[in-house]
Amino acid sequence: MELITLKGNDLYQAFLAGARRLISRKKYLNSINVFPVPDGDTGTNMSFLMQSIIDKAKSSEDLSETAASIATAAVDGSRGNSGIIFAEFFVGLYEKLKNLRQARLEDFRQAISYAIFRSYQAIMNPVEGTILTVLRKAFDIKERLTDFKTYFRTSLEQAKTALKETPDELESLKKNGVVDAGAEGFTTFWEGVAIYMETGERESADLKEADVSFDIIYDPDYDMGKRYCTEAVILDGKTELSSVKSALNDIGDSLIVSGKPEKMHVHIHTDNPEQVFLRLRTYGRLNWQKIDDMKLQQQAMAKDRPETVVVVDSIADIPQDLMDTYQIHMLPMNLIVDDISYLDKQSVKIDTFYEMMDKYSTFSSSQPDSGTIERLLGFLSEHYENILVVTVAGALSGTYDALCKYAGTNSKVKVFDSLQNSGAEGLLALEAARMASDGIKIEEIMAKLEEKRSKTRIYVSVKTLKYMIKGGRVGKVTGMIAKILNLKPVVSLDGTGHGIIREKAFSIRQNEKKILKLLQKAPIVKYSIIHADALNRAEKMAEKITKLCGKAPEFITEISPIVAANAGTGAVGIAVEFSREVK
Repeated sequence: MELITLKGNDLYQAFLAGARRLISRKKYLNSINVFPVPDGDTGTNMSFLMQSIIDKAKSSEDLSETAASIATAAVDGSRGNSGIIFAEFFVGLYEKLKNLRQARLEDFRQAISYAIFRSYQAIMNPVEGTILTVLRKAFDIKERLTDFKTYFRTSLEQAKTALKETPDELESLKKNGVVDAGAEGFTTFWEGVAIYMETGERESADLKEADVSFDIIYDPDYDMGKRYCTEAVILDGKTELSSVKSALNDIGDSLIVSGKPEKMHVHIHTDNPEQVFLRLRTYGRLNWQKIDDMKLQQQAMAKDRPETVVVVDSIADIPQDLMDTYQIHMLPMNLIVDDISYLDKQSVKIDTFYEMMDKYSTFSSSQPDSGTIERLLGFLSEHYENILVVTVAGALSGTYDALCKYAGTNSKVKVFDSLQNSGAEGLLALEAARMASDGIKIEEIMAKLEEKRSKTRIYVSVKTLKYMIKGGRVGKVTGMIAKILNLKPVVSLDGTGHGIIREKAFSIRQNEKKILKLLQKAPIVKYSIIHADALNRAEKMAEKITKLCGKAPEFITEISPIVAANAGTGAVGIAVEFSREVK
């Protein structure tokens, strides 16, 4: 029986069938993800988009209403290169169907053509051999058709042919012996759509995950170019999308700007995410942001990757080179400055934050949101046997509880409360990553961390308590007294992770002497130094401590913006592991 007209319910059920089919191939799509970089998340991103359609789109007999609902859900769920292109396809489809309660095939063909045009327009530099090529070739049907079933069947056959040809158009695909992952994702989706149109079945019997091996992708010598996959959703914009593309074109590649000025989705690969967000803020209100470290994602697919991967929140201060060496992943905290949210260490770096400190009046922070937690840990779960998350003290943040809640749904995840922050949390996480790199089992790692935690302390020399008072870390009464007396305190954490004033001094010189005295309570195993725009002072402290214990610091590094918001500029902290527990 021919299908001559397409109604809203038909489109809804067909697209849901396609969505379910794509989700069933998520791991396979991740495994063949080579272009534009082999970061192994195309399946995850496209599945997130499909799940958004399943969860949020609403069915209606009215084709226009259904197409609008699908497009809105797609934009909300779009992630990654292929995901955003795919969402733009749905938006274009709606733009041409928005005045139709039902459509004949010619109407639908015109809508498809416009959707493909929108997909190409969203990209600064379109590349053939990708999802774009399959979109274009799949619907380049020469015959004059009137029946939807025949149209979907024919377009699927052409999509499959185009998909097989993608390795001939991209060298990276041919080298790895795979087709383009985004193109495979679309073809899989369209196969589910065509099957539904042909049979009326929404759940095909063959919806099962393919057997895959991630090891075929990773090349340790691969030059990925830009490091960070950066995305943002901007609301209430007044500028055309082409202007935004022009504004970002010089700081990255794989640039896509989709949607409309009032709600645009931006995707770019860059080495400087902070600069992307600083520029985007001039175009509208930042509603959502995401930054993925593609270098660490690629390392997650190495044949010789360790059994356990270590994750920290951004309060843990560890130099980037050590995080790269031991493949330590980071969950960014949210830093709110005068009601504007930033991703700590990612969309705002420490140098920029110093400029903000005296310009803006309020600073606060919040734990990583559930979506960020699920996306990172879900990705790592596909590549590692165990995930060990070392968190800032639970007494200081809800991060530990949020991660424990997620761990209750994912047996691979173990959460360890460092009872510390900043450099001390960093020391513990670094030790865990070194043990993981040496092949030590996770149970032994956690046992050793627990032993080391009781011997680890941090002592921070602050010039002023102004910022701790502003951030609520020190009571106002205590702060007022300290201010009147011009105290230069040594701030620390007690054995339960609560902030305390360990020592009081009336000058920085006295303050540093008190820290050195604290460091003589027991032999030092190792230590690190963190600072807030005070490298010279940090290096001088390193000289004194090296003379004291005969050991150089594990590292000297600047603190995160969130820690700086409380400690203030000029602060220097000593994180130390003693040979025994100290009070």
